[in-house]
Amino acid sequence: MARIEREFWIDRDVALQAAEEWLAELGEADSGATSRRLIVLIAAVRIHRTDPGQIATDVQQILGWAEQHGEVALQSRCHDVLGSVFEMVGDRALALEHAVTANDLLDESETPLMRAAARKCLADALGSAGSLDEARRRYDDALRLVIDDPETNIRYIILNNLAFTEHLAHNQVEALAAVDRLVGLSELSDRQIGMSARDTIARIYLTVGRIDEAEQMLLTAMDPAISDAHPDSSAAALVALAQLYRLDGRLEKAQLVIDRCRDIAQRNGLNRWLTETTREQAETHAANDDYRFAFEAYRHYHEQFEALGASENEARGRILDAMFQTAESRRESDRYRELAERDPLTGLHNRRFVDEHLGLALMRLREGGPELAVAMLDLDHFKRINDTFSHEIGDEVLRAIGRILIDAVWAVPGGIAARLGGEEFLLILPETDANQARAVFDELGRTIADFDWWPMTENLPVTASIGVAVAPLDGEHTSDLLRAADTRLYVAKQAGRNQVVHA
Repeated sequence: MARIEREFWIDRDVALQAAEEWLAELGEADSGATSRRLIVLIAAVRIHRTDPGQIATDVQQILGWAEQHGEVALQSRCHDVLGSVFEMVGDRALALEHAVTANDLLDESETPLMRAAARKCLADALGSAGSLDEARRRYDDALRLVIDDPETNIRYIILNNLAFTEHLAHNQVEALAAVDRLVGLSELSDRQIGMSARDTIARIYLTVGRIDEAEQMLLTAMDPAISDAHPDSSAAALVALAQLYRLDGRLEKAQLVIDRCRDIAQRNGLNRWLTETTREQAETHAANDDYRFAFEAYRHYHEQFEALGASENEARGRILDAMFQTAESRRESDRYRELAERDPLTGLHNRRFVDEHLGLALMRLREGGPELAVAMLDLDHFKRINDTFSHEIGDEVLRAIGRILIDAVWAVPGGIAARLGGEEFLLILPETDANQARAVFDELGRTIADFDWWPMTENLPVTASIGVAVAPLDGEHTSDLLRAADTRLYVAKQAGRNQVVHA
């Protein structure tokens, strides 16, 4: 299995064939983790070659089996593939969620290559979500894990993705630095740069005026042997090459490239690049003062663009429909996702949101990131409020507590206030040490006790017991940290309530 998974990063077609042959040999004899792991690997190869909706459905079913049987490595690989699916359909939040989970499930027994692959996927998701500093950190982590692995192509992919992420963020100095590392690695290893990387390198060279070098990078796409083997990345490169020639005034060459690109896109059904080719054709006609043809090309471009958008929306709908049929907890719209992460009564985040974000923060901590503090908070004798007045008054108290907790975490960047259920709450303060946590949570306890509760509860007081834990001192994983905070909450209640216990 390790050999086939490694082959995935050398030659995916070879990995696909080996996995399919082994799966056929196993047949009905194996209904456990081995066959399912092979199916997930096959899905990872085919994700851009077939219906991703069906792939997502199959992988989600395998994920459910893996969770039931405690197959942690298989769970990680399932989340990795599902993250790629959500990235394809433009759902960055869920792509990031799966990438985080895939990384959290990996342990030190995994090969450096698989850990690097997981880090790369997380970096891609973080970059798409706009968290550039976090993305850079994960890309660097991934590179360190495979620094001495010249056989696979993962180092080139990592550097290419890093460069492209910086390019999209208009950080051209950083993008050029990543490109220089990629080119240097290729020269050092005497290894050919792939078409996708050539396209990235050339686009970055163009932004800094290195036109001749950009042209040399892109000319390879004109070779039929190369473009037929890699039509998608070649079409992307040819669009960039046509733009280069047009901007440089070499309009005849630009037209030759456009014709070549149009042929590749039409033969391979690459509607996105066919649309981009039409746009570049319009620009070239305009640069040649052929305004009538430019107008016609632009009109054709807009027709193609609208058709492409409709087609992509339809495909996205099919994928999401397939995903949500097998995962009822997922919701297609942002509104449902927000509801799924919010407590409807208080407006605070809920346990689902906490699990995702606390896991990400602790993973960052384990990689050398800053401390963080959490607090479990429980309202004292809350049942008396419901029994003495009504559940409606109890709900008013909970809503007021929600506003107090939001104010308490507001001053801490990235602070989270969540309702876990009933009268139990959780607060998370990133980049907060034990002394800072003591100041914040002691003040919070006083604020709750001193709040003007009279309009709601008259002479019945409202106080809270709070248990505090700080990572890494009290643990580096979610379960350890919450267990420590919960234990101290219990101590606070046993000691008379209305107090904060830190240790």
